[in-house]
Amino acid sequence: MRFLSPKPTDELDRKARGAMALFDAGHYYAAERAWAALLVECERELGAQHPESMATLDRMGSALFRQRRFEESAERHREAHRRAVEVLGPKHADTLQYAHNLGCALAMANRWAEGLEVLRSTVKLRRKTLGATHADTLDTTKTLGVSLFMAGDAQAAAELLQSAYRTAARTFGLDSPLVQDIGNNLGIVLRNSPRT
Repeated sequence: MRFLSPKPTDELDRKARGAMALFDAGHYYAAERAWAALLVECERELGAQHPESMATLDRMGSALFRQRRFEESAERHREAHRRAVEVLGPKHADTLQYAHNLGCALAMANRWAEGLEVLRSTVKLRRKTLGATHADTLDTTKTLGVSLFMAGDAQAAAELLQSAYRTAARTFGLDSPLVQDIGNNLGIVLRNSPRT
């Protein structure tokens, strides 16, 4: 899809890189403030529906998430996702990433019904568009499994994580950070689940 909207200016790009550097350094509050200011500029210069405006909104949500401000994080991710569905379509990679982030934030805010539904939908769409063995699909599957466990469904969590682990190990090998992450989460679920 081509965008007829303008490209970000060098100044907007510089500010975006600066905010990302703050985030990567663990300065989440400063990154959030930088992205909040940048969002105003992006929306003014590029428009609210521009991909850079949507990405900035989503990044704000991620900075809020790292500050454990999960409700506010969900609001930003929800708006980024809403805009992306409208502009890019529901199956676009950015739209699906924003949905993944929204599901995570909702789960961490203990809004299980909505969070699990968003994550299930995202897994389904990622499987359909990217395939079951794609790293993004497996990452969202892992997140759904962890969220199921946190919501109290240890059996469903264990089954989903075991399947994701087998698929990821076959696809990427046991040394893959994704495989190790899924395996670590599976181990936690199995160690903390009632024996039947």
